[in-house]
Amino acid sequence: MTVASPPVSPTTRALSQDLTADGVLVLTIDVPGEKLNMLGKAMMQELLALLGEIEARTDVRAVVIRSGKADNFIAGADIKDFVAIKSSLEGETLSRQGQSALDRVAALKVPVVAAIHGSCLGGGLETALACRYRIATDHPKTSLGLPEVNLGIIPGAGGTQRLPRLVGLRTGLDLILTGRPLKAMRALRAGVVDEVVPPPVLLEAARRAAVKLADGSLVPGRRGIPLSERLLRPVIFSKARSTVREKTHGHYPAPLAAIDVVEKGTATSLEKGLELEAKAFGELSVSPVSRALVSVFFATQEIKKDAGYPEGTEARQVHKLGVVGAGLMGAGIAAAGAEAGLTVRMKDTTTDALARGLRYAREVFEERLERRSLSRYEFAARMNRISATQDYSGFKRADLVIEAVFEDLALKRKVLAEVEAATRDDCVFASNTSSLPIGEIAKASRRPSRVLGMHFFSPVNKMPL
Repeated sequence: MTVASPPVSPTTRALSQDLTADGVLVLTIDVPGEKLNMLGKAMMQELLALLGEIEARTDVRAVVIRSGKADNFIAGADIKDFVAIKSSLEGETLSRQGQSALDRVAALKVPVVAAIHGSCLGGGLETALACRYRIATDHPKTSLGLPEVNLGIIPGAGGTQRLPRLVGLRTGLDLILTGRPLKAMRALRAGVVDEVVPPPVLLEAARRAAVKLADGSLVPGRRGIPLSERLLRPVIFSKARSTVREKTHGHYPAPLAAIDVVEKGTATSLEKGLELEAKAFGELSVSPVSRALVSVFFATQEIKKDAGYPEGTEARQVHKLGVVGAGLMGAGIAAAGAEAGLTVRMKDTTTDALARGLRYAREVFEERLERRSLSRYEFAARMNRISATQDYSGFKRADLVIEAVFEDLALKRKVLAEVEAATRDDCVFASNTSSLPIGEIAKASRRPSRVLGMHFFSPVNKMPL
């Protein structure tokens, strides 16, 4: 199947190219006027036109695909194209168009290397999977995943077929069914990427790999679907279905559809598997569940756009955080602060309360350690950022203090007075109150302009603000 490729205006081009002396064509993706690179219809048309040029050229030995954005490769498909779908046939057609473009990337006679920095999600990862080799940076913002199930759909540009064939059934199913992104080192261990390098050397590493792939000196190993998984196919898919039903109680059709497509698709050819994927994508794209989840997504994005302060306001930098109260809420806030890279000083009145608070923070990070989303070094670094005290020692250098004590006006006013006596005049005091007026808490303050409300939901590490 082919897609029409109308001419693209130079002012709206998302793709630029540069041919190096060693014959490597570096394609840079930079959608004009947008913070994120999104895989939309316009970019697909431009990509198809460019692929036609590359297929006809004889001076290109290899291709590197990189991003011109600061912290994202391709953040996913353009949701605006998705919500315009009116029928399952339109959804299936959109999926087949994406598959067709990436099939041509995979079929190029010259090797293609994906140089990944920042978010590489959904259609972004599907683009990378169509490349022969993938290199990612070790930057914290680099993450790779297929989050489509969170929108009530399945990956529609080859993800359900290429990923399991690359990393195996169990790993592929886990990534597709959870929608959970992987940091670069976890992606390397899973077999999703072939190398992990520091950001400054990404392009050079990609060019070097491209040249080696072109001359045959680099032959990437592929684990694929191992024999053990081929023999245990019925068990693997039965277990996946029972786990999904237990978690969703049958309310979300996308995960079960993904299992069906992976099971049937990996038992046949890639071409047949892609047909199954496109058909399921089309059916899910117009389902009531998907429409509702997309509405939630857009509402969440609108909330994120509202910063709550006038445009151009310069944000206050916070380096040291004080937390008063070491209960579940206070300890959760302390863990969130440490996760954000802040030095955290947590206060409570007894050593037992502080011990419980530190233990809770440790458990938050231990859970991530067990899931391998944190390394032991990262776990230790986060715990080392949190210290405990029964008085206000160490609060003098705090930029921000958050109180998380009982919902009692007199107690909160008392804590505010103590904090003001122990901190600098420019320190900001934030109350985690859920019911008391901030103005009432601040009435006795010496610096009321530095008092504000900052409410967290519990548990802090699981509930988004």
